[in-house]
Amino acid sequence: MVDSLKWQAVYDVVVLGFGGAGATAARFAADKNKHVLLVDVAPFGHEGGNTRYAGQGVNAVSDYDKMMTYYNCLTYPMTLSEDVKKTYVAGLVNNEDYFRKYLGIEPVSPTDPKLKSQVVEYPEFPGHEVNNALTVHSGAFDAALWKVLRQKVIDRRDNIDVWLNSRAQELIQDTDQRVLGVEIKRDNAIIRVGARNGVVLAMGGFENNKEMIQSYLGEAYLSPMGSLYNRGDGIFIAQRAGAKMWHMNNYESYSMMHGLYFAIPNAKRSRQIYWEAGPNDGGVVVVGDDGTRYFNEAEHARHGHIYSHGTWRHAPLSVKPYMIFDQTQYEEFKKHPFKGVDLDKLLIKADSISELAQKLTLSNKKLNQTVKTYNKFAKLGIDYQFGRAPETMRQLDRGPYYAVRMVNTVLNTQGGPQRNGKAEIIGQDNQPIEHLFGAGELGGITANLYQGAGNLAECLIFGKIAGENAAATDAIQLHADDDNYQNINDLINEEQVKKVPLLDHQYLGESSNGIGGKIIVKVTYDNDTIKKIKIVQSHESEDIGLAALETLPKEMVANNTTDVDAVSGATATSRALKEAVQDAISKSK
Repeated sequence: MVDSLKWQAVYDVVVLGFGGAGATAARFAADKNKHVLLVDVAPFGHEGGNTRYAGQGVNAVSDYDKMMTYYNCLTYPMTLSEDVKKTYVAGLVNNEDYFRKYLGIEPVSPTDPKLKSQVVEYPEFPGHEVNNALTVHSGAFDAALWKVLRQKVIDRRDNIDVWLNSRAQELIQDTDQRVLGVEIKRDNAIIRVGARNGVVLAMGGFENNKEMIQSYLGEAYLSPMGSLYNRGDGIFIAQRAGAKMWHMNNYESYSMMHGLYFAIPNAKRSRQIYWEAGPNDGGVVVVGDDGTRYFNEAEHARHGHIYSHGTWRHAPLSVKPYMIFDQTQYEEFKKHPFKGVDLDKLLIKADSISELAQKLTLSNKKLNQTVKTYNKFAKLGIDYQFGRAPETMRQLDRGPYYAVRMVNTVLNTQGGPQRNGKAEIIGQDNQPIEHLFGAGELGGITANLYQGAGNLAECLIFGKIAGENAAATDAIQLHADDDNYQNINDLINEEQVKKVPLLDHQYLGESSNGIGGKIIVKVTYDNDTIKKIKIVQSHESEDIGLAALETLPKEMVANNTTDVDAVSGATATSRALKEAVQDAISKSK
C-alpha cells in the first residue's frame, strides 16, 4: 500500500495544530534534525490556539510525592493511568529547569493578583503547598509565553515549515492502522502529505462547535474565551483513525463568578474580568431561567467549578441568566467599571421588580419571591440557600432595578484522543496507534478538577515528549511526486510581508488561488496607471508557473491593464497573479 500512494509533499514529522503544544512538538522534533511541517487552520495573526489567550502561567512544583498526592485528589473519583500521572508530575518538578534550558528564560512567579489567586486552586487538598506557577515575566494575559514558543519555531525555519489557513481532513493509514500521513485542505485543494516518522495531534478542543458542546457537555451554548478556530477537528480525525476518547464531558470556564460574562451583541468571544460579589456588591443577585437564584454569587469559582456536597462541580447552568442589581449597586459599578464593557448599553431598567420580571419575561411571582428571600437572608446575616458570606449581602433598595443578560463561558474543553505517558495515541484495542502522538488540550489529561496553569504545563511537557518520540520512530520510506508543496512557510512569508516597505502610491495585493498557494505582489499605481509590479511572495512551479510570473507583470505594465493573455500551461498562476494585482489596485481607490 505504501508504494502505491501518491504524495504531494513528504516530511519526517507532521504536527497538526500551532498552539503551545504544537509549537513545542515541532520545535523538539526539529531539534532531532527532522524536517517538520506545522499546520494550523487559523490564518496568519490568529495562530496560537488557546495558548495566546491564556494567563501565561505554567505549573511547577518542588516535591514529586506531595504533588502526586495533590494531583490524585484533583483526579478523584475519576481514574487516570499511572504512567500519564507520573510523566506529568515529573515534568512539573522539572519545569523551572525547562524554562532555563529550553526557553532561555529565568522563570518568575506571577505578581498579578488574579493569577496568584489561581496558583493553588484547591488548598483543601493535601500537597497543595508545593504547587507554583511560572511566567516568562511579571505580566499576565499578554501572550508573552506564546510569543516565546512562536519564536522558537521561527528560529528553526530551516527545519520547520508552517502552513496556516490549512485544515487537516483525514489521517492516512496502512492496513495495520499505522499512520503514514495526512490529507490537508489548503487553498481549496486537498494535499496529501506523507509523514515518515509520525503525526502529532495538537489541534485543541471543540469550544466553537455548538453540536459537540450540546452532545458532550450537555449545554445549549457556551461562549468561547479563547481561539475561535478550535472546532473539534482533531477529535473527528482521531476517531476515524480508531483512537479511544477520554474526558469528553470535562471543560473549564472563567471570567465572572462561576463562568459568566456579559451578553454583548455580536461579540465573538467572552473576556476575562475576574469578578465575584464582594463587600461592596451586596446589591447583586443572579437568577436563572425561572427567576430564582441558583448559586452563591460571592463564591470564588475554580475555573467554573463551585462547591457542591463535598466536591466542586460546574453550576447548573441556565440558558438566559440575568444579573440583577439595585440603584446603589449601579452607582458602585459606575465608580468601578468593568474593563472593556459599556454597561449602560446592556442595561434593562425598571422601577419595580414586577416590571423588571415583565421585561425579562420571567415569572413575576418567583422573581419577587427571590428578592424577598434574599433580603430576608441579608437581614438575618445568613444565606440558607447557598451560603453566601453575610458581609457580601445587604437588602436591595426599593428601586429602580437593573438587569443585564449574561452568557455562560467555556475556556477550554479537555476531551479527545487518549494518550499514554509517551504521548502515544491509544487505539480501541488499548494499544498505541503506530506513528500517532498527541499533546495539549486535545485529549487533555484533566479527568476531573483542574488546577490553574496546568494546561500550559501540559503543553510544554507532552509537547516535548510527542515531538521527540515522533522523531525517534522507525522512518517509513516515502517520496513526494513533485516539490510544489515542499518548503512553504506561511509564517516566515507573512512575517516578511509585514516588513515590506511601501512608498507613496505603492500597494500590496494577494491571491490564494495559485498552484502553490498564495501570491503577493507590490504594485506601484498612480494616476490610474500601473507603473510597476513586483512579486513579493509566490510558491508556483519552477517552470511554467515562474515563467508566467516573469512575463505577465511586464505585459500588464506595458498595456496598463490586468486583462492580458494567460501564459499557456500556467492558467491558474496567471489568474492568481491578475487577482493579486487587481487586489492591490483596489486598495488605491
